[in-house]
Amino acid sequence: MAISPKVIQLIDYKLAPLINDGCRIDQIKMVCAAGTEMAVIGFVETGFGKLRIEPSNFMPKGKSYLIDDRYRWFTWVRSSKDKKAKGEIFFFIE
Repeated sequence: MAISPKVIQLIDYKLAPLINDGCRIDQIKMVCAAGTEMAVIGFVETGFGKLRIEPSNFMPKGKSYLIDDRYRWFTWVRSSKDKKAKGEIFFFIE
């Protein structure tokens, strides 16, 4: 099982704001649909290091999000096929 380089590129793109704002890669996880290739592997090697993958039975296939362990940073990771995604979605939760 190999994760597509385009998927890794998208994850890196979405990780960059979190990392640049001081969050460490070991404090971030990506939540995706249970049963997907990424959920089975349990991690993905990104340009910032190893990212943990957590499966969720409530996440539809093709959607995922990044969140830090303290629940302060959150961003959706979406495929380029998702027509609803317009612009960046990046949240700081206080």
